[in-house]
Amino acid sequence: MVSLRRRQVIIAGLATPALLPAFLPTASWSFEIPGKLVLSGRVLGRGGKPLSGATVSVGADRAATDADGRFVLVTTKGEPYRVSFAGLSEQGSVADARRDLDGTWRASFGLTLA
Repeated sequence: MVSLRRRQVIIAGLATPALLPAFLPTASWSFEIPGKLVLSGRVLGRGGKPLSGATVSVGADRAATDADGRFVLVTTKGEPYRVSFAGLSEQGSVADARRDLDGTWRASFGLTLA
């Protein structure tokens, strides 16, 4: 079941067609986001089990996953995100962010770290 807050975030993300550029590479890049970016999602390990305590970072901004592998990270940096846990690491770019009605950019992703 999806929580009311998560539904609001999903609906707000779908309400506005504005997108960050989809061509952003996973190489080194950086830009200022006009406002804040709320990045959320879930990190799973082998066998699809949630990873509790994985670190998700964008620049100096960091968040840790909860017992269900979920996280929310608020940043103003347009840098690649990095997910790390127990010596494993993965890097990626946000390519599907959407701006909601109050001007906040929102994006989410799921990642299996194996």
